[in-house]
Amino acid sequence: MKNNLVLISHPKSHLHVQPFPRPNLESFDSPLRIQMAERYLDDKELITRVIREKAPRASTEDILRVHTPYLFESVRLMSELGSGNLGEAAYASPDLLRNALVSAGGAIRAGEKVIKKDATHSFSMMRPPGHHASRSTAAGLCYFNNVAIAVRKLMDIDGIQKMTVFDFDDHFGNGTSDIFYENPSVQYIGIHEYDYENFGVGHYNELGYGEAVGTNINIPLLDGASNKVYQEAMERLVIPSIEAFKPDLIAVSAGFDSHYADPVGNMNVDSSIYWFIGKAIKELVTRLGNAGTFSVMEGGYNPMMTGPSIYAYLSGLLGEDCPELEDQIEREPVKTLDDSNSGIIDQVIDTVSRFW
Repeated sequence: MKNNLVLISHPKSHLHVQPFPRPNLESFDSPLRIQMAERYLDDKELITRVIREKAPRASTEDILRVHTPYLFESVRLMSELGSGNLGEAAYASPDLLRNALVSAGGAIRAGEKVIKKDATHSFSMMRPPGHHASRSTAAGLCYFNNVAIAVRKLMDIDGIQKMTVFDFDDHFGNGTSDIFYENPSVQYIGIHEYDYENFGVGHYNELGYGEAVGTNINIPLLDGASNKVYQEAMERLVIPSIEAFKPDLIAVSAGFDSHYADPVGNMNVDSSIYWFIGKAIKELVTRLGNAGTFSVMEGGYNPMMTGPSIYAYLSGLLGEDCPELEDQIEREPVKTLDDSNSGIIDQVIDTVSRFW
């Protein structure tokens, strides 16, 4: 097999547009973030190094493996009406249902390509994102939980026994965590920005429930976390946790809004950390000898930075050297902040390592 990565997209993924001007949160899930990323990847000739696939639509049955009929019917109805509020920062458009089904279908196809051994890695570059959608609630620009839908189908239909979902979006993947919180066969690991002055969900003491205790791992970092902190979290916590769980397949919620130039996130990383994450995942798959990984795009709301971020991440998955990209500028380190975040990583390790 000459290529070991499948890139999945759809020419109509831009059609869902929420009718808000900036700075409304809804406006940041703009078609531009996919369109400009596509152009950037073309300019970098990534297309010659991967296999391209068109995303299919997910079926109603696929959606109902995870979500309630109420949520599905609400999305369908609001799409027919052409507008309407489905949840916090989750507004409908006339094209919402079609785009949401194709986005979920892209995630499913990404997983299927890996388990069928057509590729070791795959990436679904679609919108809308999904990791904030819970069983019955749309929220945070998300309507159907794409990665959860793919995971559930791969386990129900294709016989995958154990899976890890690794989420490096700037924001806590509350929907994914909720959906698998009492499922001991699915490990959820999320690195995210956290407000320690106003506690909310996503804390490191949320460990799972019942037989699944220890399979939910949150790494809640202070805003402004640097490349150094993310690398430390990967090396000391994410990779050992996945190695201990030994999943048959790894799913990745790939959110790029932790980039320092993102208008929604508040972290301080650049594209080189996404390369590092991609490379670490590739090497992890080799050591585990499992089926591989599939990645599903979540956040990343600066159209100028989604392209470099995705390109760096895919370069890591392909085993290529870290590309020198335009966003990799020198930024002033804040040692006290790095030390505080390192202390948080210590605390998470103390909390979860007994389950390794």
